[in-house]
Amino acid sequence: MIDIFESTAQARPDAVFFSFVDRAGEETAYTYRQTRLMAAQLARRLRDKGVFPGDMVAVDLPNCPLYVFLALAAAYGGFGLVVLNHRLTDAEKLMRLLELERCGVRIAHRVDAASERRLFDQVSQSLLRGESRTGRVDDSLGGVVEDAIHFAERAAHTFDAGHRALIMFTSGTTGKPKGAELTWRNLVESAEASNRVLSPRTLNRGLWQAVLPFFHVGGFQVLVRSVCSRWSLRLYERFDAGTVLRDATELHATHISVVDKMLQDMLNCRPSVLAQYHCLLLGGGPLNANTVSLALEAKARIYASYGMTETSSQVANTLITPQFTGGLRLLPGYSARIVEPDSAGFGRLALRGPGVFSGYANGRAAFTVDGFFLTGDTAALHEGCLYIRERTADMFVSGGENVYPAEIVDALVRIPGIADAYVFGVPDLRWGRRPAAVVELAPAAPPLSAAIIKDALARRLSRLYIPEQICIVDEMPRTGIGKVDRVACEGLFRQHIDIKRVVLHKVRLPFSKPFKTPKETLTYRELVIVEVVDKKGRVGVGECTAFDTDWYLPETLGDDLAVMREVLAPRVIAGTYLHPREVAADLAAVEGMERFPMAMSAIEMACWDLFGKVTEQPLWALLGEEFDRLSRVAAFCEEEPAALGHATAVGRRARPRQVYSGAVVGMGTPAQTVAEVRECVRQGYQRVKLKVAPGKGLPAVRAVRRAFPDLLITLDANQSFSLHHMAELRSYDELDIGWIEEPLNLDAAGVSRHENAFSRLASFQHTLAMPLCVDESFVNAAEAARIFDYPELRCAMVKIGKFGGIQRSLEFVHKALSRGREVCMSGMYDTGVSRFVHAAFQTLPGVVIPGDLGATDRYFDADLTVPPYTAPDGIITLNGEGHEFGIGCELAPDALAAHRQRRFTVE
Repeated sequence: MIDIFESTAQARPDAVFFSFVDRAGEETAYTYRQTRLMAAQLARRLRDKGVFPGDMVAVDLPNCPLYVFLALAAAYGGFGLVVLNHRLTDAEKLMRLLELERCGVRIAHRVDAASERRLFDQVSQSLLRGESRTGRVDDSLGGVVEDAIHFAERAAHTFDAGHRALIMFTSGTTGKPKGAELTWRNLVESAEASNRVLSPRTLNRGLWQAVLPFFHVGGFQVLVRSVCSRWSLRLYERFDAGTVLRDATELHATHISVVDKMLQDMLNCRPSVLAQYHCLLLGGGPLNANTVSLALEAKARIYASYGMTETSSQVANTLITPQFTGGLRLLPGYSARIVEPDSAGFGRLALRGPGVFSGYANGRAAFTVDGFFLTGDTAALHEGCLYIRERTADMFVSGGENVYPAEIVDALVRIPGIADAYVFGVPDLRWGRRPAAVVELAPAAPPLSAAIIKDALARRLSRLYIPEQICIVDEMPRTGIGKVDRVACEGLFRQHIDIKRVVLHKVRLPFSKPFKTPKETLTYRELVIVEVVDKKGRVGVGECTAFDTDWYLPETLGDDLAVMREVLAPRVIAGTYLHPREVAADLAAVEGMERFPMAMSAIEMACWDLFGKVTEQPLWALLGEEFDRLSRVAAFCEEEPAALGHATAVGRRARPRQVYSGAVVGMGTPAQTVAEVRECVRQGYQRVKLKVAPGKGLPAVRAVRRAFPDLLITLDANQSFSLHHMAELRSYDELDIGWIEEPLNLDAAGVSRHENAFSRLASFQHTLAMPLCVDESFVNAAEAARIFDYPELRCAMVKIGKFGGIQRSLEFVHKALSRGREVCMSGMYDTGVSRFVHAAFQTLPGVVIPGDLGATDRYFDADLTVPPYTAPDGIITLNGEGHEFGIGCELAPDALAAHRQRRFTVE
């Protein structure tokens, strides 16, 4: 390779060899002359550090200029590179190096991110800084430059293409990672075979865009192809579809090598630009029929390819046309053989050709007696074309039949709304193994559920091939190159939600004393406690907080109980979920469920609790992780500011967390109210909410303010005031009130909640100094979101049941905080199950106002949870000893039995 580069550098020294675009979008260009001098001088400096011909240098870098210089320096200096995946952990990288050294490989030096700048500066100081603006070398440095030039010329004449160029590790999906040894001849002859097909001589000048990481063979070969074709290269530190396509338009790029996810991003960004490429080389895995179809619609020249690390990248490709049937033509110089074919001609693929390696540095490779490399893939040869089915190891037997995951993936991606999928076999007692699938949704995908997907597959596949478990995700785990991370996908199924049984307990808890609100006097509280039980017997608990009548909301407990029994419980039993957010999406996709948010919330809450126990994390940590994910999504979409703080994600050694609580005091005489507030303050509560109504609350609130001048007081009017009570409402403005919840009786004012409730409240806010806090004006998350259209409304009360669950509440809280609004978590005279969940929200950054989450013994003589929900000194402890995971409590059997009215089990 270096002889080709040398001749080009001597012929066109001032032409740009490559340009580099860093993560921030800044560009730096390097001419052939600059690159030649940097590479030669780098080889000399490494020799001074003890790197001699035949040695190896470990490279642990992202795409960067030094990577290019090192690749050429290795050719100049006669040493090779051990290419480490920059995204691996330090421990994983160390294990690979130790493995090579154990096998006799001498690693003389290591270049990583910590040493990159220092090494780069050392070399550039002696060369590039000596050049004047005209490009001539400063005479004072002439000796250094001349020595580098002589070194380069000598190295080009003595270059041995048979020397080891790279040790590049395979992915390790079928065993331990193995270091494939590739020579310069492998790399160069593979690149030249590719260029003969992809870069015909009729194309006089081209430009490769390098977006794949150089630590993968598909990325490194883009550099080698550029050198061999004498074309310029544009190297990117990270792939960004918008930047790449903009450059393609402005610089007339002709070639790019991508994996399916990158091509999807390009199609979603500016599909019209794809038609200008001469070649979009697509590799890294089986073809995605949906992606290919969209690319053809965009008139893109997509070359499907097949290859691997052991073959120095691709060995076969074909330009995809509407007539494409999957066959790939071998590149010049390559031949293939099918070992032990079945009746359809499919068997183990064996390959021979210029790019095929000779073996692993740390393991044995399988070859036939006449030199064909036995791959791990299943394929067939027909009329000169190679048809790849998949890895031999991916096929599994189910009920005595061979199941090929690639065929199921192909059927999945043809379903509208599915962008990609990964299918594998999971153990099954009856069938041996059954297919399981992780499905990635396309942007703006229609609502999809596991049931919908299975119905669609039933029209394409036999029952044997339909996955038993389907998990739907926004984005699948991927490797640094953008390929589906098989190990991570399969690992997700070890921590998934797979419910076997749902138990519903209808309970009635008497209040310790009647509780007065502006609308109702309550003597008891009816609730439904939910238990979801997975196949390993782990239990998650949730709570439905609807009331038994519609005095507060249209949704009633009786309606919810029927919906949970007949619709929602069977739905979650039929589904398999990798994360509770998928439960929320699946339940919301059921037609008509927008009328039953509290029913959805109860089931979803139990699934969050179960997921915490499966993953061995407390709920508050799971909320922090999801909050951070929402921040990343918002920053990526540039829809919202990303200046929020970050909750700390923790693992199984999470410590208990403590948050402050507020208390609610019902209406009473001034003396009664002051006495009750005094008791709350004595118990350590940071805020007190007082119930008020026309003609009933003002004297009591005045008395409390006189007794406690510094206490944070808020009011709750439960929509009891009319416009005739304006003078009374304005009197509260004199008492330094934090906010007042829902003072206006919208029905009496002739206001429809569905049309203009928030508009009327926003207008009403101008008549009061104290902020209005919205609560009853919305009944679900969709209605609550309208608050963002009214900047006058600065505060919202979040009750998880009304929002349809934890996920929807979390999304609202995140959006509200990012837009400068205040949120407060509030209960609904609920048990410790729901209260522990609301309290966990107060660990999120920005949620600093204590919620109305007083101890349950303020209302009930006994709670239903162990530990009971208490707030000593106004402080709530989350996930105490013995209850470290999930919500942080379990049901108390005796209390549950004492207050249970009915029990329903759904299996």
